Amino acid sequence: MNVAGAVLVLCGALVVAAGIIAYPRLRALGRQPPALSDADRERLFARLPWAKLLDARQRTRLASLAAQMVADVRFVGCNGLEITRDMQLVIAGQASLLCLGAQPGVFDLPGEILVYPDAFYIPQTFPDEQGLVDDLPMLASGEAWDSGRVILAWADIEQALAGADHNVILHEFAHLLDFAAPQSEGAPPMADFDSWSDAFGTAFEQLRDAGSPVLDIYGAENPTEFFAVAVESFFQRGAALAAAHPAIHRLMAAYFDIDTAGQAADFTAATPR
Repeated sequence: MNVAGAVLVLCGALVVAAGIIAYPRLRALGRQPPALSDADRERLFARLPWAKLLDARQRTRLASLAAQMVADVRFVGCNGLEITRDMQLVIAGQASLLCLGAQPGVFDLPGEILVYPDAFYIPQTFPDEQGLVDDLPMLASGEAWDSGRVILAWADIEQALAGADHNVILHEFAHLLDFAAPQSEGAPPMADFDSWSDAFGTAFEQLRDAGSPVLDIYGAENPTEFFAVAVESFFQRGAALAAAHPAIHRLMAAYFDIDTAGQAADFTAATPR
């Protein structure tokens, strides 16, 4: 084979290899984005306590975000729990609230979401103030890993749907938003952190020094947990948060494109099974 022939063979091989590598991406680009059926969309908003706070544009965006999560994330029932479509819609709908209005406020979708019937035990991996790691596992209702896994307890999700102060879905997915902005602890992705840092830093110190009538003291652990606790209060107790901490409520209302103080969430919908 002469040099010209060898070059042609090599070029052909490179073209084929490039096509093989690019094919999955090109195929994905050619696919229609996932969408919820009319029935699923109706069920999504019937089980979303904040549905009445959303206008038509927001509903369209939230349904699109939820559809993407349901299509791309693996939902796994643990300890005998069977995952239903309603469970998927409840989790995806609430998680998508955190990406409703912010740009570029989005998180990487986890590869899988594990759902336990009730609280579960996780091993202790971080040392305490004395540098010791407890041998006993810790009872938890949720956990978020920056490696692509979220773990939730369905019993706690049901309590949040009934109006409890704690919301494990919002708490754990707030951590994913925080992971998406590694340059700033306790904040979601944003172009300018100054106003956010000032308001949240002040409220964080107030919680550590004197407590709060609306923010769980667990938020005093560190800025990361403070942000997650504040997100819970913003959605579960919006009016109370606005009264006690108007600055951080105002910032979150602008960021999440939803005002939880002006109209109360509806926690009277039947809990899905």
